[in-house]
Amino acid sequence: MTDTTQFLVRWLCHDLATPIASVMTASELLDDDTPDAEINELVTTGARRLSARLRLVRLALGAADSAMSATALEKLVREGLENTRISWTFAGDAVEGMASLVACAAVLTADLNRARALTIGNSGIAAEGDCTWPDSVPPALAGGPATCNRSAVAALLHSAAQRMGRTITADNTGLHWS
Repeated sequence: MTDTTQFLVRWLCHDLATPIASVMTASELLDDDTPDAEINELVTTGARRLSARLRLVRLALGAADSAMSATALEKLVREGLENTRISWTFAGDAVEGMASLVACAAVLTADLNRARALTIGNSGIAAEGDCTWPDSVPPALAGGPATCNRSAVAALLHSAAQRMGRTITADNTGLHWS
């Protein structure tokens, strides 16, 4: 397994650990004899959040390189980043490969800039306030090797941009593609 693959697997496991733990904890609290509506709601909510996150991560990993309607892409991003405030300014449908690029950029930006609102548009993703990027991310966005979980996602984003003939840059306002 390559370093990038190992880092992506670690990132994926970390990313999905919380929703899976929530579902597991709630399901362990269920008693077969006395159904509890509150616990059932916890299980249902946790499963829904996990499913939404999995769909977004699957798209970010390049599962759908075909065109996608902007409405469907927006829904996937909003549901997958449930606790992130999003302003959607992306106009028109996502051409072939663009959906994966947007999904991957949204996941990376949201994960590294928690609690900040995102504006998702046709040329990038801006985060409210100053964006923070670990030192390992900009080199991976430029095509350098992945050296950690986050830079593996950045390397994946670089690959998605390359497939579309675009470049990715990161600055204190967000991620941009041209």
